[in-house]
Amino acid sequence: MPMTIDLEKLIEWLGVEGAIAGLDGSDLTAAELGELMPESKPSGHSKLKRRDLIRAMVEQKRLDLTKKPEELMAMDADSLKAYFHSIKASKKEILDLLESLDIRPGSVARNNLTEFAAREISDIGMYRRVAQGTKPPDVQDGGGSS
Repeated sequence: MPMTIDLEKLIEWLGVEGAIAGLDGSDLTAAELGELMPESKPSGHSKLKRRDLIRAMVEQKRLDLTKKPEELMAMDADSLKAYFHSIKASKKEILDLLESLDIRPGSVARNNLTEFAAREISDIGMYRRVAQGTKPPDVQDGGGSS
């Protein structure tokens, strides 16, 4: 009987680090681990150490499950905070996201990273929409039907 492990559920339940630790502590071979995500095996997966393979697979799955920066910038600060909490974004994930957007939080901002990230990403999205002359996706015209 083929083994089935829902990597998405594992990450949802345990977080990225917990999923990595759980898979690392399992008896699964590298070949069996590769079967968990056959469509997106990391390049050079056969040369990776087992733990590095697990980390690469879990992090790739997490990336597949999360919104891209452009999608996040279309959201307001409250929606972003709710989103970060719903996916249980780790401090590292939020810092990596901010770094990818060239945002460097100061020491005070790090105390409430979710709040800071939500505000900054929302503001960047607003500035981009203003520069492009577009409205946020959730704003509708007040006029009648066309």
